[in-house]
Amino acid sequence: MAAEYLLEIRGDEMPARLLPRALRQLGSRLFDELEKRGLKPEKMTTGLTPRRLVVCCHAVAEIEPDRQERELGPPLSEAYTPGGEPTEALRGFAERVGAAPEELERVTTDKGEYLAVVRQLTGRPTPEILAEIVPRILGEIGWRGQRMRWGPGKGPWVRPLRGIVSLYAGQVVPFEFAGIAAGRTTVGHPILSPDPFPVTEFADYRGQLRERGIEVAFEARRQALAEALRVRAAELGGEPYHVPGLLDRLALMCEIPGVVAGAFDPEYLALPEEVILATLQQQQSAFVLSGISEEGRGELLPYFVTVMDRSDDPQGVVRAGQERSAAGRLNDALFHCEADRRLPLAERSRRLDQLSFHPRLGNLAQKARRVRALVELIAGELGWHDDLDAACEAAGLLKTDLTTAMVRDFGSLRGIMGGIYAREEGYVEAVWQAIYDQYKPATLDESIPRGRTGQLVAVADRLDALVGFFGIGEVPTGSKDPLAMRRRALGVLRILIEAEMPLDLDLIAARAVLLYNEEREGEGEGLERGAEEILQALQGFLADRLRNLFVQRGFAHDEIEAAMAVGANNLPDLAARLRALRTMREAGEFRSLVLAAKRIFNIVKDSPEFELHPELLVEEAEKDLYADLVEVRRTVDEAADRRRYEDCLRHMEALVPSLDRFFAEVLVMDEDETLRHNRMALLQATRRVFWRMARLKEMAIDKAEIPSLADTRVLEPLDLKTLAKKAAPSPEPEA
Repeated sequence: MAAEYLLEIRGDEMPARLLPRALRQLGSRLFDELEKRGLKPEKMTTGLTPRRLVVCCHAVAEIEPDRQERELGPPLSEAYTPGGEPTEALRGFAERVGAAPEELERVTTDKGEYLAVVRQLTGRPTPEILAEIVPRILGEIGWRGQRMRWGPGKGPWVRPLRGIVSLYAGQVVPFEFAGIAAGRTTVGHPILSPDPFPVTEFADYRGQLRERGIEVAFEARRQALAEALRVRAAELGGEPYHVPGLLDRLALMCEIPGVVAGAFDPEYLALPEEVILATLQQQQSAFVLSGISEEGRGELLPYFVTVMDRSDDPQGVVRAGQERSAAGRLNDALFHCEADRRLPLAERSRRLDQLSFHPRLGNLAQKARRVRALVELIAGELGWHDDLDAACEAAGLLKTDLTTAMVRDFGSLRGIMGGIYAREEGYVEAVWQAIYDQYKPATLDESIPRGRTGQLVAVADRLDALVGFFGIGEVPTGSKDPLAMRRRALGVLRILIEAEMPLDLDLIAARAVLLYNEEREGEGEGLERGAEEILQALQGFLADRLRNLFVQRGFAHDEIEAAMAVGANNLPDLAARLRALRTMREAGEFRSLVLAAKRIFNIVKDSPEFELHPELLVEEAEKDLYADLVEVRRTVDEAADRRRYEDCLRHMEALVPSLDRFFAEVLVMDEDETLRHNRMALLQATRRVFWRMARLKEMAIDKAEIPSLADTRVLEPLDLKTLAKKAAPSPEPEA
């Protein structure tokens, strides 16, 4: 027989941001503990509110299966003396397990023969096991180090506990945790329905809470809240301004999915839209309403909607409190904006030397100068000369909003406020947009900066930071990335690909290293690591980020490795080659092309390069292959120059019949050394054509051959001297 186990942990209101992780820990650990004892539940249902964590394990067996348990003793070689008597180690083990030495069994393991005791264990009743494991699991929930004790030493838990429901098959599973004894009684809302009531099973538990307006299922509560917010907004003539994550946050803040609407003085609509949204969404946890138009979202309305942990507000007390709070916060934002506007951005830029970029990397004024120098180099490399003046101006103003009161209050408005103030001060569109967009893209889905000016500045800013952090050894490890270096690298790569910027990252990074060292020579300081070490580490880091980016975009690992193996500096070109590989590999002829490439590689991989002499080709098959190769090489080069890489692969496929005939009729390893070397040269020339866009021998014929992401290679070594020479600034002309 099997029965249900219901567990509810109820306490004072817990931090919303910690609840999902705590519930995952509780549910997964309970499931694992039951599974390893042969008591795996058929399914598990979970729920949470700010005051309770709920887990229900369905169809758990009433008793654990009988099982054998083996405990190893000493190795057989150490168990007996040369005279055959038990050693002290054997006697001690036998005494501890309650068996005579002769009753122990010999077992063979990977490490050799051992003596062991084998016990036949009778399965225990499930309630007995639950009473043992549940308190331990509860005590292991970390709460990110925010546990506390209360009263006479009770705890630890994130907030004071008030009750525990623990029922198996409708009967209490008794245990005590944090000074609270488990039972069958719970309560509803602490103010609206505080009276205790007993429960018998999960359906009864959830039903009685619903009668009191409480929904413990998070997704159901979220959906109910979303619909209530939509309806209330529509009554006010608008719709909630969507913000990722805000609905989840509101659903975690309530047990009863109630909604309250409020209004604010329309005069506050004169504030920048971004300021209103940040103020009410971040500080008030409220959706601001926007108008509805045929073109899409309209202008902001002087209303907001948010959650209240009750179904109604008959006297308007909750609404009045929300409106007072919103008015105070909007008034503070208005004060900060007016104060910020009194000091122009140009004046603020002169204060950047008072703000540290990083304690070991100088101040923001120094960073602004480095970014401007990188912008000049990047624009020159790309030929974006018309965008240079605006980009240099934006680089000097890029971090000025870090001196403003608005950004001090709202870190999420970094860059945005600088762009807004620059627009208000009359800077050209390219400049204020570059400042506004400097932190884009922060996620995989966010758009890249608008326009070439913003793209130049964003790439230069991120590369300066990456080189600096690598230069002082601040490299991300595992899941830790406190300086957001992975996000910065992803931003660089996405901008270069999506903005079609064929930029040599190695060259720009080398210039960034020189800028750091030149700037700090006067102080007797510089980057702590050598230039070659920095550039090699950064190159590998960016290559790994690039691989991850392409994997997330749906490319196979073998496609990525094949394309990157012949060059990864020109990222737009690399992306085009990858798209062609993904498209063409579905064609039947592509498999034959890959097989031919692999065969050629296996023949010539250990050979030196030979010079091809067409006049030494004697067999008709090799003459025909050479003639076809000359034509295919021409068409492949023409298609590659136009970045028509699907056509490249189609042209390469035309060589497959000639290659098949060549391998069938021509002996490559001829006894005549001259013929042998010339035929090797012919295959080497064919390989070079095949490698024009990708190293096709990396491509897998079937899925089992596709390498994992861990099976990657570092790109070709850096030529540091050449890079340093190219990255060095041109000397000033003499007067």
